[in-house]
Amino acid sequence: MLFQIAWRNIWRNRSRSLVVISSIIIGVWAGIFILSFSWGLYKNNINESVYKQLSHIQIHHPAFEEEKDAKFTIQNTDQIVKQFQANDQIASVSSRVISMGMITSPTTASGVKIYGINPAFEIPQIALNKSVREGTYFDSGKDNEILIGEKLARKLKIKLKSKVVLTFTNSNSEIVSGAFRVGGIYRSKNSSLDEVNVYVQQEHLRELLELKPSESNEIAILLKDEKQLDSIKKYCVALVSKAKIEDWKELSPELGMIIESFNLYTYIISGIILLALTFGIINTMLMSVLERIRELGMLMAIGMNKRKIFIMIMLETIYLTVIGVPIGLLIGWLTVIVLGKTGINISMFSEGLASYGFSSMIYPALDQEKYMIIVTMCLITAIVSAIYPAYKALQLNPSEAIRKI
Repeated sequence: MLFQIAWRNIWRNRSRSLVVISSIIIGVWAGIFILSFSWGLYKNNINESVYKQLSHIQIHHPAFEEEKDAKFTIQNTDQIVKQFQANDQIASVSSRVISMGMITSPTTASGVKIYGINPAFEIPQIALNKSVREGTYFDSGKDNEILIGEKLARKLKIKLKSKVVLTFTNSNSEIVSGAFRVGGIYRSKNSSLDEVNVYVQQEHLRELLELKPSESNEIAILLKDEKQLDSIKKYCVALVSKAKIEDWKELSPELGMIIESFNLYTYIISGIILLALTFGIINTMLMSVLERIRELGMLMAIGMNKRKIFIMIMLETIYLTVIGVPIGLLIGWLTVIVLGKTGINISMFSEGLASYGFSSMIYPALDQEKYMIIVTMCLITAIVSAIYPAYKALQLNPSEAIRKI
């Protein structure tokens, strides 16, 4: 009986009930959209970092990360790379020779991180060839070809075919220099890295550093399925002895922290939206109670106890929420599905986003767990919102309520 009465009560003032339901729908949709947009933004940044810079796993000499000295190398890297390539769980693997140094143009100089790469191996690894905007990706066949970032090229005031000099310390702690010619200028989605990372032929840099043919400073591994990360790390430990093996979360702790903090971010954003929604529901239900003072007084007078009055008011609020939440979830889910395929273009902010490693094309995404969190918080909001109006109804005196004009 109470369920029927509560259901009929919410439709006695159809306009007011529809306003509350609409508010719930908009609130749920807004929560889903904001969270999906934020996660799409962060996910894009994580993917750019993993697939265009870090890879899933990196292997170094234990002292290399601290000293940044090219003399700390991994031995027999060619053989190790071949063994990794034979593993069907690994998508691609490459070895790199790395040195910190200075790049000098006819007008100025700048500090850079010099990567000696095997161009063919890096195509499936970080797809650097797709970022080339001017020139070619090591197509000349010359040893002294260098690939630099667009931002660095502007800083050095150089262009394609310009001559630059790299100065760095070799494995014997001697300062050496090498002349290079700009064969390509690239632009990635992280302009801060474009300013410091330069790429040259691995063998040529290895000669300048006076390293052995099989020595490298870094081995980068990209997996087919990230779920295999732990098992591949164990495989790396068994294959490469006396080396430091780190996954992308260890290499870039801020990216790992983004994932860990997103759950908290979910509660905060949802909480703010639902807090505003709570006051709207309380206001509406309180008005509904105050308009029915005589009716509630009559119900009490004929024998309906306060517990049933309380449950009736609670049911009215829950009904409104149960109607609004599924519709809001459906609209929110459809929004995420559509925008997840088409994307949201925020190219007007592309320059600012690129400085922090974010793309200007955002693809919203949200996992099922976040939807369940939003549903749970909405139901809690409905229950909490109904308590005060229901409490006010219990304070009515039947004899006084009946005479209320």
